[in-house]
Amino acid sequence: MSAFSEVIPPLQSYLEQTFYRAGIVLRGTPQWTEARLLQLKNYFVGRYIQLGGHPREGYEWFNMKSGRRLLGQECGLLLVDLSVGFDADSFNAALGTLRGGGLLVWVGDSQLLADNLEPAQQWLRRALDQLMIVDEFQPAGSIDFPPISLTQVDRFEQQREAIASIVHVVEGHRKRPLVLTADRGRGKSSALGIAASILMERRSAIQIRVTAPVFAAVAPIFEHLQRMLPEGQIQGKTFIYQQARLQFIAPDELIHIRPVCDLLLIDEASAIPIPLLTALTHHYHRLVFSTTIHGYEGCGRGFTLKFLPWLKHHRPGFTHQQLSTPIRWAEGDPIEQWQYQTFLLDAELPAVEDVQDGPVEYRHLTRELLLNHPELFANVFSLLTHAHYQTTPNDLMSMLSDTKMTVLIAERSHHLIGCILAIREGPLSSAAVERIQHGQHRPKGHLVPTSLVNQLGLSDTASLSCCRVMRIAIHPAWQGRGYGSGLLFALSRQCSTDYIATSFGATSALLQFWGKNDFHPVKIGSRRDQASGCYSVVMIYRNSHAWFDAARKQFSYYFLHALKTELTRLEPDIVRQLLKMSVTLPIIDIPIALIQNYAQGGSNYESVAVWLSLYISRLPHESIDMIDDLLIEKVLQNQEWSTIVSHASVTGRKQIEQTIRDNLSSLIASLQCKSES
Repeated sequence: MSAFSEVIPPLQSYLEQTFYRAGIVLRGTPQWTEARLLQLKNYFVGRYIQLGGHPREGYEWFNMKSGRRLLGQECGLLLVDLSVGFDADSFNAALGTLRGGGLLVWVGDSQLLADNLEPAQQWLRRALDQLMIVDEFQPAGSIDFPPISLTQVDRFEQQREAIASIVHVVEGHRKRPLVLTADRGRGKSSALGIAASILMERRSAIQIRVTAPVFAAVAPIFEHLQRMLPEGQIQGKTFIYQQARLQFIAPDELIHIRPVCDLLLIDEASAIPIPLLTALTHHYHRLVFSTTIHGYEGCGRGFTLKFLPWLKHHRPGFTHQQLSTPIRWAEGDPIEQWQYQTFLLDAELPAVEDVQDGPVEYRHLTRELLLNHPELFANVFSLLTHAHYQTTPNDLMSMLSDTKMTVLIAERSHHLIGCILAIREGPLSSAAVERIQHGQHRPKGHLVPTSLVNQLGLSDTASLSCCRVMRIAIHPAWQGRGYGSGLLFALSRQCSTDYIATSFGATSALLQFWGKNDFHPVKIGSRRDQASGCYSVVMIYRNSHAWFDAARKQFSYYFLHALKTELTRLEPDIVRQLLKMSVTLPIIDIPIALIQNYAQGGSNYESVAVWLSLYISRLPHESIDMIDDLLIEKVLQNQEWSTIVSHASVTGRKQIEQTIRDNLSSLIASLQCKSES
């Protein structure tokens, strides 16, 4: 490429005219590189931000893993220093701050110029080679810029329409929610903030709630509110303007307390479980769902595939707007295209062909195969991003770099059906075990072995190796045909570890799938995961180890206890699924006659409650689906009568008790019929 002095001036002029962004790689001696970085500040205006490496004078320095801290901000020059490592998620978050007319600069890539690079290093090297290389020791050459388009695009038109639509959700008819989908840089967060400021000015006492997987996701909304309404104040996670309020509430807390509000904004909705979204839709009548389609935080396409059809059926008057025109840079921006290609952010599902002929074939994909067959890699990654919203660019890099990771795919007539992403964990050293037992150490990359040792006290498992299934995904066109179960069976046949496990955010559907495939719960988290809004559960594939039966029994005892303490908000359908997976506990004398009397209206709840809980734990698994939600919430989870009244269609304790009595009568009658048949 051209020498520095012949590249930068025309490049800066071109970017200023087109509002595009560009990327260059500086390669040379440290002295030459530092001098060029100082020169760049003479050509590009705005903030100068550095990600990674060591701090430099004149640049705002951020640790390589701190890119998320830059959300909602802008810069004219983004310097990425690879000398002390690379984090793909952090970089992709930071890249969104680079506005049109700005320059992305890479330095410190000398380790990528060596021979015998690892696959992940080769992938990044190929990406950097697509940018402009400015080398101290290379001669100047000519640069051909694409012609400048004379067509003027109103970059803010779609955003103005989105703002008007958000306002209309409040001022129009009820039960007509708005869905906003967009790639990054389209002004989605600013549209939410500006619309909220308009509503707060028009309606002096309006109450707006906003929810998202984490508060950081909605921080830009608060920043735009403060800009639009400078007289307002931010107090904690609430923005106050006169009597109007916009308050952030976490998803699980929102569904539990269900506060009254005039408008509910659900940001990054694709990262919130669909059962929770549907519950919020039923309860609130003025909602805005907003989500990113492609980005560092994962993919929202599963949201569009699954939730939008449900919403269309239950709220046929809903509106869907897609913000496609970028605001921070011009449409057709070469850096955005390079970013999507490098990190497979826009990888689409492989074409659907209902192939019936030929057997299903299962094969492992090595890191080298993924590297050298980028189209296959893109197809696999697209399956993962569609099935798991948390699949991010770091997962892509790990698939190329982590030697403990396994990629297993299912194909039929050379068409990709599904895939499994698994990782080898354990064994743990004896020194590590003692520290884990005392809560002094949680070794990275050993999630399940550490849980078994620390949380269950099963130190015998430390010397064993585990294959943990991280992701499993089936093409939507072929779901429901047993291919997921087939993949798990193939993994169990080919896996060389001592046992197989998985950990995920528990939903009723997922528990049914894993239970059907002979996985059994051994641990459930005591609080909801911030990202998924679900309780994480660890399940282990049936095996002959003595500790496996001990782990299952421990879970059954713990689960019944935890329902009355930390799991009082666990959804009843999940409670039912986990009860069916619990082992049968030792028989004790239960006063059945007392329970029968209570079902018929005798006794009182307080005197019979302990026996009701034990009675339910002894029910045959086929009877558990008959258990009413109110019986689960009161008897098993010991929720307050008033708490149940606040979210159920009942008027008070008397009606709750009658429902419990009726449900018990049905259970008793059902069991009697089975015993007589």
